[in-house]
Amino acid sequence: MPFAISLSLSLLTEWLPRRPRWRPACGAALILCAGLAGCQMDGVGLENNSKKDDIKMPSTAIEESYGGDGGTEITLLLRKGAAGLYEGPARDVRDGAVLGVGELGNNQVRLRVKNVGPGLAGVAAQVTAAKARNAALIVSYLPPAETASIAAIPTTQRPPLLNLAGAATGGDVFNLASDEIDSATEGVKAAGPSGHKKVSALVPADFPQSDATRLGSAIWNGGNTFMGLGRYGASDQSSDILTKNRPLIQSADIVVILGNTPEIGMAANAVRSAAIPGQTLVGTNNWPQSVYATPAVAGAFVATDDTQSSGLITERYQRHFNHPLTTYGAYGYDAMAIASGLIRSQGPQAITAANLRNKVGFRGTTGLFRFNAAGQVERRMVINTIDGGTLKVSAQPSQSF
Repeated sequence: MPFAISLSLSLLTEWLPRRPRWRPACGAALILCAGLAGCQMDGVGLENNSKKDDIKMPSTAIEESYGGDGGTEITLLLRKGAAGLYEGPARDVRDGAVLGVGELGNNQVRLRVKNVGPGLAGVAAQVTAAKARNAALIVSYLPPAETASIAAIPTTQRPPLLNLAGAATGGDVFNLASDEIDSATEGVKAAGPSGHKKVSALVPADFPQSDATRLGSAIWNGGNTFMGLGRYGASDQSSDILTKNRPLIQSADIVVILGNTPEIGMAANAVRSAAIPGQTLVGTNNWPQSVYATPAVAGAFVATDDTQSSGLITERYQRHFNHPLTTYGAYGYDAMAIASGLIRSQGPQAITAANLRNKVGFRGTTGLFRFNAAGQVERRMVINTIDGGTLKVSAQPSQSF
C-alpha cells in the first residue's frame, strides 16, 4: 500500500508515519519526494523553521562532525584552500550541508566533513576509512581528477557517491550539480516539445569532447535527431561561422548555441543569416547577460534553474554563516535532504542506487530533480524566451516528471 510521510521542520523531533494533512502555513513548503520500492514518500516540509540557535562551527584544527552522535554517517569530502580553510564553493557546500543535517537529520544522521589534501594519494584512504565506518553515502566537491578516482573505486569497496562538482561517470555515482548541457537539453525540449526534431549545436572551439558526447546523447534521448556539432572561434565573424557550419545550420529545425562569451552573438548572427524558415534558436543559462541585447537572439529559448524554493532557507543560511546562500550552498543542503529523507523513512540501509534513481524524483531547494540510469541529474527548469534584451518567463517548471 502506498504511504506518505509528512515532516514539519518546526517540530524537528516529530516523525509520524501518516498520510499528510495539508494545512495552511505562513510560508511555502519545500517537499523532498521519492518513489521508493513501490511506495511514495512525501518528506521534509520546510515551513518557518523554529530553530534559532546559531550553528557553532568547530576549529579547523579538529575534525568537523555534526548531527546525532549515533546517527548514520554521511561523509563529505572537500579540499581546504591555501589558508587551511574551506573557501568558495567548498565552504558553501559545507555550510549548506551543516544547515541541512541540523534541520532535517533529527539526530538520525551524522555528517562527517573530511579534508582531502592535494593529489590523489589521500582520496583512496578517505574512501576506505568511510567504508570502514559504515558510512552510507559519500558526498564530494573535489577537482575532476579526484572525483574520477573515487568513481573508479569498485562499488563493493565504497558507498554511493553524490558528486556536487563537474559530472563524473562510474558505478553508483550520482551527479547533483547542473550545467549548461542540462540547460541546453531542457531548452531543446521547450523548443520542440513533441520531439522528432533535427537539432544541431554550435559550441566554442575548446568545448570538451566528453561534453560534446554527453550533449549529443541527451538530445537523442529526448526523442530528437542530433545532426552534429560545429565549433566557433574567438576571432570568427558570423560569415566564417556560417561557412564552416552551413550544412549543420541549414539542416536543423533547432540550433542550440553553447558558450559563455560575447562570441555567442556572432554565432547567433550566423544562424539567423541562413534564414531557415521555422528554425528555432536555443541558448543556455551560461550565456552572459550582455548577449541578450543582440538582435539575433530575440526569441531564443533559455532554460534556467528553478530558484524559487531556495528562498525558503536563504534567511537562515545567512544568519547562521554570515554570507549569502549560493547554488553550491543549496546543493549541500539538498544532499543532506536526500540522505535524511531516505534514512528517516526506511532506515540506515535506505541509501541505495535503486532508491536514488527513483523515477518520481526529489524536490529540494534547487527545484525538482531526479537521477537517470547513468547517474546524471535531470531537472525541471524555468523556460524563458529572450524579449527586448531580457529573459521573460514563458513557462514555470512542471511539478512532476
